[in-house]
Amino acid sequence: MTSLASHRARPRSGALIQGLTLAWRSLVPLRNEPGRLVQLLLQPIFMIMLFVCLFGVMTGNQTGTAQFLLPGVLVQVALVATNTTGMNLAEDIGNGVFDRFRSLPIARSAPLIGRILADTLTMLLTVTASLLTGFVVGFRVRTSLAETLAGVTLVLLFTFALSWPSAWIGLKARSVASMQGMATAVLLPLTFGSTAFIPAANVPGWLRWWMDVNPVSHLAASLRALLTGGPLGAHLWITLAWAIAIAAVFFPLAVHSYTRRIR
Repeated sequence: MTSLASHRARPRSGALIQGLTLAWRSLVPLRNEPGRLVQLLLQPIFMIMLFVCLFGVMTGNQTGTAQFLLPGVLVQVALVATNTTGMNLAEDIGNGVFDRFRSLPIARSAPLIGRILADTLTMLLTVTASLLTGFVVGFRVRTSLAETLAGVTLVLLFTFALSWPSAWIGLKARSVASMQGMATAVLLPLTFGSTAFIPAANVPGWLRWWMDVNPVSHLAASLRALLTGGPLGAHLWITLAWAIAIAAVFFPLAVHSYTRRIR
């Protein structure tokens, strides 16, 4: 009787460890299917080459354009990549993967934790590829190594927080295509309605108001300051506050939706 009770209690106490194991399971296909890894790395390369090089040609100042745009494009690439969390969850549910997990003696939250952790690790690859591509097109880091690492960490923290609403949408969606459509409808006004690509002073007043409250604007401004040495101001703390608020709201919603889906 005691051994049975301990066997049932083990999944709850080891949810994080089990999540790490399942995160590794989610990363294995990247090793076995190099095409998926290439696809993961090509997206930031294409987006940076398109935005930075195209606008650099239009302005006639490739270096100045790269210094301003690269942090913003990197933020956009990272935010778009959070769609992967919801899409993978919707695909796994549709394929019955979580039904098989339910038959295993693991914590019910472990597959969800594993999915988020795996996507956060792949996000690090995306951010690294973005920075390396930025060096190719003329971007140069003007700050210390500590500030650079702080900027990368900030992006990872924010995207980790944003992965929870992505997971919630993926668990609510009926298909991968539906999830992608809903996530895009959320991300487009966040990314293109921010100061990631254009200063707020250059837009009409009504749009300037949205840019000022948009969390992506503060994330882009924080990353730009940490990489190029511009004024940081309160952008860092506002970004962290937004990340905590997003995670606090959508983490319980995602867990609740996940529990309902696997019953």
